[in-house]
Amino acid sequence: MKALVGYFSLWLKKNKFLLWTLAVIHLIFFILALRSGNIAFSVDSTEYLNQAENISEHGSWYAGNWSAPHDDFLESRRPPLYGFFIFLVHIVSSNNYFLLALQNLLSIAVLILTAFMFWLLTGKRIANQWLVVLPLLLFPTQFIYANMIMADVLFQFLIISGFLFLIQSLSKPISFLYYYIFISLAILTKPVFYAFCLIVPVIALLFYTKGIYRLRNVWISLIPILTVATISTLNYHKTGYFHYSSVNEKFISEYGAYLAVGDKGNVIAQQKIDSLLSEANKQSDFKSYCKYINKESLYLIKENKARFVMMQLKGMANFFVDHGRFDLMAFFVNPDYNQTEGWKQKYQEQGWQGVFDYLKTFNPLLLLFLILVSIFNLIMTVILIRFLFAHKIAILFRLLLLLFVIYMVVFTGVVGCSRYRMAIFPIIWMAFMWFLAEKKSIHNKPAV
Repeated sequence: MKALVGYFSLWLKKNKFLLWTLAVIHLIFFILALRSGNIAFSVDSTEYLNQAENISEHGSWYAGNWSAPHDDFLESRRPPLYGFFIFLVHIVSSNNYFLLALQNLLSIAVLILTAFMFWLLTGKRIANQWLVVLPLLLFPTQFIYANMIMADVLFQFLIISGFLFLIQSLSKPISFLYYYIFISLAILTKPVFYAFCLIVPVIALLFYTKGIYRLRNVWISLIPILTVATISTLNYHKTGYFHYSSVNEKFISEYGAYLAVGDKGNVIAQQKIDSLLSEANKQSDFKSYCKYINKESLYLIKENKARFVMMQLKGMANFFVDHGRFDLMAFFVNPDYNQTEGWKQKYQEQGWQGVFDYLKTFNPLLLLFLILVSIFNLIMTVILIRFLFAHKIAILFRLLLLLFVIYMVVFTGVVGCSRYRMAIFPIIWMAFMWFLAEKKSIHNKPAV
């Protein structure tokens, strides 16, 4: 670890401009957060704050209001780490803007460590420290969620830290232990990541077959699986149902099954899900409740397989190209902003004239920005694919990055959006650095 810290210190001295640029952008968004006050969602953020309070007062990561009627669903909805992080921060100061200030520092750390990781992988300096900032300016989601009470920046930090130790483990296998630890902490932060625990031993076995790791490294790769099993066991003792997070039931019913039946706002889809949940609430215990939701939701999905596959593919595409309008509205207008109409609805009602009339309601600068972001996101997706298949970068590490990207895209599925893209944004940004470096090397190549 000392060697890694030493390399980082030397690298940082040569990249102070990037550090200061990141600090200025984060400071601007922090000031905007202070002015707008739009720093918390009514559900997600409130539940995280409830966790922090319940950890402090009752030693429980229950996400509900302790004084309200108990809800088993909220026992496991949120894994404990982000709530515990808030709890630790509140020991120093209960002011949530202090929490956001720390999150901004974490976000800066994520991006700086990403640039450092690029250097470790390629040995190349950033080709243009002005131009490399462009993807950041066209991805305000990064700075928005650094200034909201949400777990996304902490999750990013844990993932990037884990990747750095994985690179180090190629020369010092003991560093793979730190990779396991950071992956386990990431699993304890976002429930969507829990199944990744099954991929970690596969990575360890792959490195073992290449002679990089010893057999003991394979055995300790089970730490993330043990983490999931431990939390699932604790949830079993609290609810009578062995599971990692109840967010799975919400996802499969209110998103997976819903969108398999119809688009958002579709009356028939809403009625079917309402009926499903109503029947689920009549079950005798939480285990029966969850099993009923899973069974009936899967039935609706199987009944509408073709549409579900299309919605899954649409969500996966949206994961990469979403312009982040919802994030902008949440931050600058209302955290619980709810889009009641869209261009597709207008097209169905009035054709292209309805679409044009709808677009006229936008601020012209905002509309231009969203169009530019969408186009740039398409370009960045192509660059990312090229980067993940670039032969000059170690194939084992490219394979890991590819597995991580595929995992996040598939598991966020039908609800793919810019906030979920935050998890892989450091990799996208690193791909852009690689693209600039490749362009520079081609430009500087002497003519024959």
